[in-house]
Amino acid sequence: MKEILNLYPGEIVKKAKKIKTLLFDVDGVLTNGKIIYMGDESEIKEFHVRDGQIIKPLREAGILVGIITGRVSEAVLRRALELEFDIIRQGIKNKVECYEKIKSENDLSSEEIAFIGDDFPDVEIMENCLLGVCPADAPDYIRLRADWVTKAKGGEGVVREVADLILSAQGKFPI
Repeated sequence: MKEILNLYPGEIVKKAKKIKTLLFDVDGVLTNGKIIYMGDESEIKEFHVRDGQIIKPLREAGILVGIITGRVSEAVLRRALELEFDIIRQGIKNKVECYEKIKSENDLSSEEIAFIGDDFPDVEIMENCLLGVCPADAPDYIRLRADWVTKAKGGEGVVREVADLILSAQGKFPI
């Protein structure tokens, strides 16, 4: 849908046209950042269905989709497997090192990657990929370092908003 491109700054659309991989953090991006611990060792996370709905069209468009997260969570693994993410990295202490390894393993350059993050561990990747994005509710000092700030808050369709931009810019929007 060409009309959707009018919603975004021209420089962001130009960058989105080049994206071959969309990577993102989980807590604060794919979720609202809240973690509910149960009495046992399980936890509850809430995911937005629209974020999940856009993963298949991204993958069908040839765009790799994946997560780089510092925490390990069965709920996150379940969601990532359910949506058939191409890249699932949990328990990552050094996200930049992981990002570099993903680039190498998939023969990618930083000029082909968009990354969505919301806090300190994400900044270096956001600043070194082609399109660094953060949710509307990220701290000011993170928003100032992003190329683009979504209208959506973490857990409220951030991934969908970025995916809609990428697919539209590449002429691959599903409708």
